[in-house]
Amino acid sequence: MARDLLVDLLLAVAAKPHSKCIRHGLNIVQHRAYALKHSSKTKISSPASPPPVHSNADPLLTPRKPSQIPLAVGLDRNPHHRSAISQIPIPKGEKGETFIPAVLARPLGLQTPPRSGQNSPVDQRTWAERKADFASRERAVERRQVYLRTFFRPYFQEWRRTEHHKGKTFQSNERLFKKDKALYFPNMWGSTLYDSAGADTTPVLRGKISIVAIQSNRWGEEQVDTFFSKEANPELQTLLEQNKERVQRVDINVTTDIARQMLVRLFTGGLRRAIPEERWSRYFMIRLPRDVRMGLSDDVRDAMGFLNTQVGYVYLLDEDCKIRWAGSGHAWKGEIESLNAGLKRLLEESRHLQPATRTREAAPPEELGAQPILAAA
Repeated sequence: MARDLLVDLLLAVAAKPHSKCIRHGLNIVQHRAYALKHSSKTKISSPASPPPVHSNADPLLTPRKPSQIPLAVGLDRNPHHRSAISQIPIPKGEKGETFIPAVLARPLGLQTPPRSGQNSPVDQRTWAERKADFASRERAVERRQVYLRTFFRPYFQEWRRTEHHKGKTFQSNERLFKKDKALYFPNMWGSTLYDSAGADTTPVLRGKISIVAIQSNRWGEEQVDTFFSKEANPELQTLLEQNKERVQRVDINVTTDIARQMLVRLFTGGLRRAIPEERWSRYFMIRLPRDVRMGLSDDVRDAMGFLNTQVGYVYLLDEDCKIRWAGSGHAWKGEIESLNAGLKRLLEESRHLQPATRTREAAPPEELGAQPILAAA
């Protein structure tokens, strides 16, 4: 009988009739399952009126309610129109929707300090670890969810979200996040204009105040320039020139597929001519992964507020790689002033901190244990 139930279900799905017919087929399957479960009873309900489903019924045989996820979103991980981790409101994707980006009300980033080697596209697992992950049911379910979510996500979803205020994801925080409440900027790995072999961002960011710009296309570069350029923010350029030893600019060019990555590599010479040589080692080119184990995952992007790859983002980090300020899209009124004020505040904090204390707080535990050995050598 179990085989007959499976055959009936497969035939109902393969025929793809009207939705009412599918519902009728599911009712028949449910009735047969109920009849098998209660075969000891002499009276069985007719197929036209299936028995009520009790709380202890098999959930696999219970007809599911229609999905509450809008069709414009598909199988996205944000059915409540809010990012799952950073809790940033996002557009619903409905026609005629009025969406206003919200002001950042909570810190962005990760709970743990970044370390070199994290979020790397290079698989560094041993054969035993790969075998354990391959045989793990939890890992298989996780991979399946990620692949399904990526496959069913609408292709033009990010472009449709740029219709609202030119893609601005959120409004920047007016004041810096407190140091004890701020979260960490993740480590990223990619090639640079100086070295195509690849490098981590954490060693570059640690120990200096950093203004990180993330963009993936010309549109994102224009948005970032509304925060950085001499025409839009001459005061910031003055601060960078006066504090070269303590403040730096870091650029991250993100590519979403291999075609864009090849185009970026093709025009690397043009980038070197357009960018000063002193910034080559701080210009990273990173490709987003298609695997759950390698590269910058969706969870990490969500935690840092990087929700749309077509939009430019700006992050202000302290010496410990903590995100103290963040901006997205085109700079709105007051955001340039808050960025400059936040940078001045971090410079004041840096002057009051002892270099040895700052270095020890920023370094991970492994490096702290290696310092005495290096000093003794």
